[in-house]
Amino acid sequence: MLKVLCRKLSFIGLSLFIVSGLIFFLVEIMPGDVAQLILSQYATPEALAALREKLGLTKPPHVRYLLWIGRILRGDFGESLYLSGVRIGPLVLRRALNSAVLCALALAGFVPLSLGLGTVAGLNEGKRLDSFITIFGLFALSLPEFVTGIFLIVVFSLVLHWFPPFSSIPPGTNLFESVRYLILPTASVSLVMFGYVARMTRSSMITVLRSNYIRTAILKGLPKHYVIFKHALKNALLPSITVIGMNIGWLFGGLIVVESLFGYPGLGYLMVLALRSRDVPLIEATVLFITLSYLLSNFATDLIYLILNPRIRYK
Repeated sequence: MLKVLCRKLSFIGLSLFIVSGLIFFLVEIMPGDVAQLILSQYATPEALAALREKLGLTKPPHVRYLLWIGRILRGDFGESLYLSGVRIGPLVLRRALNSAVLCALALAGFVPLSLGLGTVAGLNEGKRLDSFITIFGLFALSLPEFVTGIFLIVVFSLVLHWFPPFSSIPPGTNLFESVRYLILPTASVSLVMFGYVARMTRSSMITVLRSNYIRTAILKGLPKHYVIFKHALKNALLPSITVIGMNIGWLFGGLIVVESLFGYPGLGYLMVLALRSRDVPLIEATVLFITLSYLLSNFATDLIYLILNPRIRYK
């Protein structure tokens, strides 16, 4: 098991190195002049040259990449070009924590619901309840987040006036009121995830119930609920756990649309602002952090999979 974990950690390190290079050189080929964008089109050539020298833009790309990697390894992400004087590290960390709160609420909502309803659908294969859950999952899966978000805003904010249409929590808001601001963006993310996980859980449960060892356990006279909870459910949840783990990493990147729609101050919305202002250091930091969150979520999923499936521990 230790060998497997070391191999996974090595893969994370190698992936981050490759992705960092791709991020840096993709940002390099973006059109426009960073110095011109900062000083505006009315800047003098002397001022532009001085700023390029200060930012290190006169050095070759590979030299700037190595210097950037060296600063990151020391925990120094530099300062934002658009938000003058603001350190990128603390800013990205704050926004990442905000996104993590939204992700945690989405997971707390869709994971038990999708696993439970997917299991119920699998146990009632071919019945009306199975058809209803499957159709609802397909409907939720087919709608993009921005369509779901707009629908929720129109119905629950503009028509019913139950929740605010934006998610920028005012200072001094108590905990109960803060949750109200997060319900709509959480629901718009959870509906898409529900479709994925519920369908996977249903399919896995049907496959496991048709296996020989389940039939043998039933023929031995064991109670059906005991067979389901003791033998079938554990094996049926393994593929669903993999899907959930992959979606945790996707959430950090997929929240870009939801955070922009609801004005939520998360990491995805920060990346959009960085792209609009062509804030190169901030773009690199946000994309790298989203990549790291995706890799770590996959690593956590592998750990859970190893615990639940002892057969692959010593491979």
